[in-house]
Amino acid sequence: MDSSRISSPLRTAVYIRVSSEEQAKHGDSLRDQTESCLHYIDTHENLILQDTYMDEGISGQKPDRDAFTRLMEAVENDQIDFILFTKLDRWFRSLRHYLNTQDVLDRHRVAWLAVDQPYFDTSTPFGRAFVNQSMTWAELEAQNGATRIKDVFANKVANGEVITGKTPLGFRIENKHLIPDENARIARTAFQHYLKYNSLHKTLRMLSDDFGIFMSIQNLRESVLKNTKYIGVYRDNKNYCPRLVDDETFYQVQALLKQNIPASQKYTYLFSGLLYCESCGRKMTSGHIHVKSTRKGIVRRYRYPSYSCPGHARRAGCPNGGEIRESRIEEYLLNHLGQRLLGCTATYKKNDIPRADSRIKRRNLQNKISRLKDLYLAEAITLDELKRYRTEYLEQLAAVPSDTEPIRDLSRLEHLLSMDFETVYASFDNEEKRRFWRSVIREIHISKSRDKKRDYRILFK
Repeated sequence: MDSSRISSPLRTAVYIRVSSEEQAKHGDSLRDQTESCLHYIDTHENLILQDTYMDEGISGQKPDRDAFTRLMEAVENDQIDFILFTKLDRWFRSLRHYLNTQDVLDRHRVAWLAVDQPYFDTSTPFGRAFVNQSMTWAELEAQNGATRIKDVFANKVANGEVITGKTPLGFRIENKHLIPDENARIARTAFQHYLKYNSLHKTLRMLSDDFGIFMSIQNLRESVLKNTKYIGVYRDNKNYCPRLVDDETFYQVQALLKQNIPASQKYTYLFSGLLYCESCGRKMTSGHIHVKSTRKGIVRRYRYPSYSCPGHARRAGCPNGGEIRESRIEEYLLNHLGQRLLGCTATYKKNDIPRADSRIKRRNLQNKISRLKDLYLAEAITLDELKRYRTEYLEQLAAVPSDTEPIRDLSRLEHLLSMDFETVYASFDNEEKRRFWRSVIREIHISKSRDKKRDYRILFK
C-alpha cells in the first residue's frame, strides 16, 4: 500500500523481531530494524507512531510471541491502522500463521508494509498472491535450515564434540571435547552427598559452604544430578565424554530424585513417593486423617499421617478407596521385612547373572568400536577393514540385550538380615526412618481385597 496517497493520519505500529542466532551472524539487530522503521515514519507526514512491539530471540516459526500477541490485541481493539516491519521474514515464516493473521488484519482494515521490501503490497490481488508465494518459500527455507542444524548437531554429538559453550560442573572444553577439570572432584562429591542425605537443600549448602559454589535447586537437579554426561552419555552417544560418576551411583540418585519430598512439606512422611495403587497404577498421595474423640466430656482432635489413591478421590473409577495410616504400613513392613528380604535376595542373585554377562559384553564391544579409529590412524587396518569391523561390532552390539539399570548391590540387604534392625530403627527420628526405607525399598504397591484388607507388594532395590 502506498501510504503517501492516504491523506488522513495512520496510527502506525512498528514490529521488530530477531532471533539470537540471526542477530549474531547477520547483524540484523533490534536497533537497526527500529531505526529503519522510525525513519520511514519520519519521512511520511501521514504516519504517526502508535507503539513499537519488539520480540527478541524468538523464531519466526513460533506463533506465540509476547510482543506479537500484544500487537494483534491492539489490532482487534481498533487501535492500529498500519503496521511496519523491515522484511517479510521478520513478520512470519509460516504460511498458515500468516494467512490466519491476515484474515484478522483484513477484518479490521489494517494494512502493512515491509520497509526494505516495498514490493510486498497487501492492498491488491496481485500483491497478495506475491506475498503468499513468498511466504511459502520463506517457510520452506526455515524448515530446511532447522533440518540442516539438527544434522550438524547430530554429527557433532556422534563425534563427541560440544554443541554449546556451556559446560557442566567438573568439565571444561578442549579441542571441542569435554574433559574433566579441577572441579571434577566437587561434582563427584555432590552426587555422593545427595546419595547419603537425599536432600537437595543439604547438597546446595555443602557446595556453598565447602567449595563456594552457588546454584539454584533447579540447576542442581537438572544440570548436575540428572545430567547423563557425568556417566559419559549424551543423546545416542554412549561414549560422548569421560565419565565422572559410576553407573550405580548415578541411577541410585535418579531413583531418589523421583521420590524427593518438597522442601515446603512440614511433616516428614516416611513413604511419600514409594507407594503405588495396585489397582490403577497411580502414585499414592500423602495427607492426614483428622479424628475427633470425646471422652469424659473432653473433646480431643488427632491428626494421623496417611496415604490414599488419587484415582479414587477424584472419582476416576479406582476401587482402592480409603486412607491408610502410615503407622499401619510401618508396622507391616517391620513385621514382614526379614521374610521378604530373604525371598528377594535369592531371586535377584539368580536374575543378575545374565545381566552381568550382558553388561560385560556391551562394554567390550563398545571398547572395540572406539579403538577402530585409532587402529586406522595408525595404519594397522585399512578403511575397508574399519568399515567392515565397525558394521560387525555394531550388529553384535544390537543383538546384546540392553541394560540401563546398574546391577543390584545386595550387600545392604544381606547386612540388614544379619543385624537387629528393629532395635536400631526404634532410635531413628522421622528423617532417618525415611532414609532407611528408601535405602532398601524401591516401590510398595498396595491393593484392597474384597474383605477390605490391604495387600502389599514390595519391590526392593
